[in-house]
Amino acid sequence: MKNKPLLIFIPGTLCTGEMFMPILTQLPFETKTLDLTHQDNLAEMARAVMQLADGRSFIPVGFSMGGMVAFELLRMQLPKIVGMILLNSNCHADLPGRKAGRDAHLAIAQSQGIEILVRQHYLPVYFNAPHCAQSEIVVDMAVNLGVQTFVSQLKVLDERPDSLDVLKRFSEPVLIVGAQNDRPCPPEHQKVMANAAKESELHILDNCGHFAPLEAPASIANIITKWVNKYYE
Repeated sequence: MKNKPLLIFIPGTLCTGEMFMPILTQLPFETKTLDLTHQDNLAEMARAVMQLADGRSFIPVGFSMGGMVAFELLRMQLPKIVGMILLNSNCHADLPGRKAGRDAHLAIAQSQGIEILVRQHYLPVYFNAPHCAQSEIVVDMAVNLGVQTFVSQLKVLDERPDSLDVLKRFSEPVLIVGAQNDRPCPPEHQKVMANAAKESELHILDNCGHFAPLEAPASIANIITKWVNKYYE
């Protein structure tokens, strides 16, 4: 739509832009997605987003790890960022004990394959119903990206800084969408971010887990559409 900012959707760990398609087909705005493959640090991921924006004003839409990339963009203090949308993400540095768990998961992926890792260890955490049709999208994305991408992205998760102060300094509108049953990024994390932002809107979806963009795409598309129309002419 005319005069609306570009929305750039940034996927999470072992995800591609495909995960956003159920949302994008319902949005009346111009959107772009990117796939993060070889990048092993947030600065490099942020530069990939900037390249995609090509000098235009835009809103980063970050899912999970993609939200960490969005915070890195804020850290760069780019004047072209006119808002931010966070989907099932968080702003904290790595939590104690998480790295050990990820290292164990990497060992499984390397020895038994990513598909086994995702099916046995991730889907039960990601979805309310681990065997739903949408879960196969997650499996396919992970298998297509492969172990080396997993290695690169685990490094990003290990090294990410705390971004709460970055969020507090950001003066543009922030939309935060979480899910009641999101175990990796629970509602309390979403509330912390909403309270920290100067101008925020918070939605916690019922009957959804971490992959709310696949479980409730119509609801999220509706929330994004109303929010964009509220703040941007």
